[in-house]
Amino acid sequence: MTDSPAPNNDSRFLQTVDKLTRHASEDLVRTLDRRTFLKRAGTGAFFFMAALATGQAVFNPRRAAAAQPGPTPKTPAINCSPPGPYCNNGGGTLSGCHGAHCFDHLYNGQLYACHVYYQYYPGGCWTSGSGSTAWTCCDCSCGTPQVTTCGCAQQTGAPSPVPMHGN
Repeated sequence: MTDSPAPNNDSRFLQTVDKLTRHASEDLVRTLDRRTFLKRAGTGAFFFMAALATGQAVFNPRRAAAAQPGPTPKTPAINCSPPGPYCNNGGGTLSGCHGAHCFDHLYNGQLYACHVYYQYYPGGCWTSGSGSTAWTCCDCSCGTPQVTTCGCAQQTGAPSPVPMHGN
């Protein structure tokens, strides 16, 4: 196979790209096993046809619109007043809570286990607010003996927390 002479009006850059492309494709053809190529091409064609038959390969604007996240509903501000910050294990506000249950709290670089704190409320937990802004709130005592306090909250409507003695 011989290279056809390039017309004089082609730029040197295009001639170089053409030559490199030709050499690369010839090298690929020499190293590629035809059986392997046909097997892979056949497998790819089969999966494409299967996706086409099940409707997965066709662009569906309704499905694409449904897959995009819409606006997230705003959660009302937590209206509890715990005896310290909200329990946080390093993942953000309320990350140290399981719902309104006290679980753990990161304080001065140390992670402490927490349990319901009965100092201010006989049950340790109470409801604050009403309707869609109601929260179940719990006071928490962390560390044994107590090192710090924090609080947990869960929007009401979910199951109420059951105070656990001696986590």
